[in-house]
Amino acid sequence: MIHCDALAGFGDLSCRNPAGSAAANAYSRRMTLHRTFRGLCRGAGLLVVLALAACASRERLPPTPNVLRDGSGSRILSSLPAEQRKPEMDILYVTDRSEIGRSERGPEYGYGRATAMAFGTATVSLAPSPSWEELVRLSGQGREHPGFQLDVVRVKEEGEVVLTPESLEVVGGRLRRTAESFRELETEKSKFLALVKSRLEGSAEKDVYLYVHGFNNTFYDAVARAAILWQSIGRQGVFIAYTWPAGYGGPFGYFYDRESGEFTVFHLREMIKVLTELPELKRLHIVAHSRGTDVATTALRELNIAIRAQGKDPHEVLKLETLMLAAPDLDLEVFSQRFWIENLGAVATRTVVYFSSEDDAIGLSNWLFGSKTRIGTLSQIPFSPAQIELIRQMPQIQLVECKVSGFGSSHAYVFGNPAAMSDVVAVLRDRRDVGAAAGRPLESRGNGTWLLTNDYFAKVGEPAEEGMAVGQ
Repeated sequence: MIHCDALAGFGDLSCRNPAGSAAANAYSRRMTLHRTFRGLCRGAGLLVVLALAACASRERLPPTPNVLRDGSGSRILSSLPAEQRKPEMDILYVTDRSEIGRSERGPEYGYGRATAMAFGTATVSLAPSPSWEELVRLSGQGREHPGFQLDVVRVKEEGEVVLTPESLEVVGGRLRRTAESFRELETEKSKFLALVKSRLEGSAEKDVYLYVHGFNNTFYDAVARAAILWQSIGRQGVFIAYTWPAGYGGPFGYFYDRESGEFTVFHLREMIKVLTELPELKRLHIVAHSRGTDVATTALRELNIAIRAQGKDPHEVLKLETLMLAAPDLDLEVFSQRFWIENLGAVATRTVVYFSSEDDAIGLSNWLFGSKTRIGTLSQIPFSPAQIELIRQMPQIQLVECKVSGFGSSHAYVFGNPAAMSDVVAVLRDRRDVGAAAGRPLESRGNGTWLLTNDYFAKVGEPAEEGMAVGQ
């Protein structure tokens, strides 16, 4: 028998090997496994360090996207209803993070996994605090603005949907919700839909935008990123931050967050189902980043299979206008299987994938999991003629390589660079397709992919004048 004592943290594994070939073989196998495990931990540690570097600073409002330099950003903001003309932004949220306490701003959510989905409103402020007129003006010019810092100042939980063993019963050998639990579910569902409906009624566009964050994000990171996206599209429609139990941190953080992503798929899937039952909702847009792309596409895959099994069209049922995958931490073979073999590519009106060969975090993830490549570094592999032809025949799947600089980190380029964010705005706000004639003058690479560089939309129009009156 081999006696092994695992020391705390990354200490050595102390093993005493008794005599005997069988024991020696067992010892050898265990030591090989231990060395492999430690190697994985070192790799995970590198990935964690990189991701932490990308997320360590608090979110700031990035430079105005180039596409807004024609003044459209200012015009759209100035046309909002009077009650919405304020610098602060109220973002809806849904989370299955566990509550870790209460503070002056409301409930605090950590990285733990909850047996309930909570929903409510999070208010995001800007610092230094601008006037509404100043914010409107800055949203229509290409000059650098003060780089407002975003902070979540209030969190108001409106309800929660609970699923625990106590809410279930066995009937005829099968599990189902108890009658009381079902009534509570319907009550909370109605409250959530009423919250979304009230926001839609105050918006000219009946769109819901759902943001799903990636690895090592906190609740507040997710809400702040959602606020940045909402501000960039002129605060149109309703923006929801779906924030799952990530942000464990430390050398094992990536593995914990990865499994949390698997845990949250059920909740995200059910939330999307409920959301699309709302008659007032005309279009749904899902924006996923990094590890969140696997979470979002897995939930959509399950919905796609279930809806097709009912003989229905998933595109019509889900009302999915846009599926945006930014810096996706998703294996290429898994992506190909889902989007082509299982026909997930037909569920959204358009699926836009942003990738970069300089995305260091995805490169490490490639190494860590032994992938041939991940979608986030798609430019590193050549396409066969058959693959190129397949991509060309499905123009609703748009693969965009971002060769941009000046965005803070190699993994957050989509949301920090004014050229990349211009394409995000053109897709989400204006629902434009690729090609100059369609309003997105991306450069064709000739292999089914498109190129986006720093000068994208740079000449869309002159910056709005300093003294421009609101509404002009």
